[in-house]
Amino acid sequence: MINRLVRLFIQDCDNVTDPAVREKYGVLSGAVGIVLNLLLSAGKFFAGVLTGSIAITADAFNNLSDAGSSVVTLVGFKLAGQKADDGHPFGHGRAEYLAGLLVSLMILLVGLELGKTSIGKILRPEAVDFSLVSVAILAASILVKLWMSHFNRVLVAWTPSPTWWRPPPCWRAPWLDTSPT
Repeated sequence: MINRLVRLFIQDCDNVTDPAVREKYGVLSGAVGIVLNLLLSAGKFFAGVLTGSIAITADAFNNLSDAGSSVVTLVGFKLAGQKADDGHPFGHGRAEYLAGLLVSLMILLVGLELGKTSIGKILRPEAVDFSLVSVAILAASILVKLWMSHFNRVLVAWTPSPTWWRPPPCWRAPWLDTSPT
């Protein structure tokens, strides 16, 4: 499926040393991340409201922040793909590094906010309703995150890019985000 997506959206996909092709890989990764994370966020938000679980609702916002990270990655690749100009005679390639830094900061911020909310819920617990619909949504979320992890690992292996030089922990173990929920 990954091969089909790459071949469908990226012409000359084997020429990964070409900055234009690398940019297209980044755009594909960002677009897939945005779409899937928005869908996951909506599903988890619905499940959180259905059960009254702050953990599931917080996980929905975690997916929303993942979509935001994908937007930053997408913008970083687009900026890095611009041609050299008078103000940037060596090109805009460093935008990929800055995008990676911004994504890292976003992940840190979301982690701190989730930690703060979790501590509040430990100190002031509330009853949570069990729902098979919520369990199904969370199980589907884990499967989607596993596929996204595999998808991005494949793109990392195929494409030398500084934005992807060290995938975030959620790419290595995506079930860690949702499983405790």
